[in-house]
Amino acid sequence: MNNRSKAISKAHHVQVVLTSKVAKLRTVDNFRVLMFYNSNYTFSDDQVENMRKLRNLVSEVNWPLGIQIWKRFFSFEHNIAAVPENITSDFGEPCFPNIQPPKSAEKSKRKSKGNKWKKKRELKDKLAKDTDQVNDKNEHLDGVQGEPVEALCNTDTVQLLPVDAKDNVQKDCTESVEVNAAKKPRVRENPWNPLMPSFRVTCHRTGDSHNFDSMTAAANFGGAIYCYFGWNVKMTEFDMEVLLNIDEHQVAVSMGLTKESLHKRDITTFGPTTLRPTVANGMLRLCEIQTGDIVCDPMCGAGSIPIQGILSGQQSFHLAGEIGKNCLNRVRSNLKFLSSESTGKVDAIRWDVCNLPLRDKSVDVFITDLPFGVRMGHKVENWRLYPGALLEMARVVQPESGRCCLLTEDQKCLFRSLQKWNKYWTRSKTLVINLGGLAAGVFVLSRTRLPFNMEDRLTMLREFKRTKGGHHKDSRDKGDNPETSKGDDS
Repeated sequence: MNNRSKAISKAHHVQVVLTSKVAKLRTVDNFRVLMFYNSNYTFSDDQVENMRKLRNLVSEVNWPLGIQIWKRFFSFEHNIAAVPENITSDFGEPCFPNIQPPKSAEKSKRKSKGNKWKKKRELKDKLAKDTDQVNDKNEHLDGVQGEPVEALCNTDTVQLLPVDAKDNVQKDCTESVEVNAAKKPRVRENPWNPLMPSFRVTCHRTGDSHNFDSMTAAANFGGAIYCYFGWNVKMTEFDMEVLLNIDEHQVAVSMGLTKESLHKRDITTFGPTTLRPTVANGMLRLCEIQTGDIVCDPMCGAGSIPIQGILSGQQSFHLAGEIGKNCLNRVRSNLKFLSSESTGKVDAIRWDVCNLPLRDKSVDVFITDLPFGVRMGHKVENWRLYPGALLEMARVVQPESGRCCLLTEDQKCLFRSLQKWNKYWTRSKTLVINLGGLAAGVFVLSRTRLPFNMEDRLTMLREFKRTKGGHHKDSRDKGDNPETSKGDDS
């Protein structure tokens, strides 16, 4: 073995070892192994030539590396060759699938239902019309001897048939209509090989300089893989997923190592707005939790933040609180799946965030996901909730060394609340994240050294009493209502 082969073998070994460690990271939703990357991939103005280049790209991909790492996470009943037995140079001719322009799913569904009912109404009207014509003919045949007659409703010409033959004819007509209306079974173009794994190609394309779409690129690249390996093509319940990423002049090919998002690995009972554990773990890292810190999530929802806190291996104690019983039941249900040693590091309590049953200066870090006012609660309630929560957390947290990390989509309301209590809180960091299509903000706050003034708390309580339907009042009257509970990612 020459020096170059030894270097490549050593690099592969290092990548495989690191991959097993990456899978344990709690801030990762999905991960994949990179098999090809070109930062200056040139596309021409000829669409056919671009698809031919993508097909020929299959031979340049480092398939042995991707398949080797894939086998560490998944299994297949037969051996998967890293290199095909007969390497071919024919990757097929470029194809351009007939792709319909994108339509709104809801609009298409309404249209299909409308066409279905329209056809039913037309058939019903035609049946009524033909029956009326037959009745008119029967009136003229009252004096004629013979068997009574009925009409065949699905023909343009009214046929007079005996009543005895009516059932058989209508049955035959119904069967013919059902056969014609049924969709033709889809015939697989390529034969299925049970000795080969199934795969799918997913293309993510960004940029305006391409003369092709992602579906066309995925179809041609997947067709070339079929010609190269002979793997079975399957769009759902596949064994392997090959990801083709095209960003302007950058092209990357990778093998997916997760079939579903890893954020579900630590949560078993989900609420309507459960925060992703991966996001919760990132918020914990921003606060730099120290050994012995008391961390509190006053609006814990399903308990994503405290659960991630105790699973991160940090020697800290966590408090979780909610105003609704349903949320607390979710937290306790999720805690059951943790070890007894980890469960002893967290307590779940029912409370009101604006009136915490905690002593002054008893908490080191506050981390919580504030209600957005979109799925849960209302943005009008946030203007009473946010100031009250910030003031109460300023009382309970340690002065000067206390930290707070808040997640919310209602950033305007939080900015105004911070301006109101800027003598207690200073904003040290602000991050913007995409959370389910919403531009949410993560705010890292630091507690000032100014001692807490109880007059501010009394003033806030008087404001709650003056405001009818305020959060401080409703929190005790509607604690069991899930619509008013303040949960994660609201």
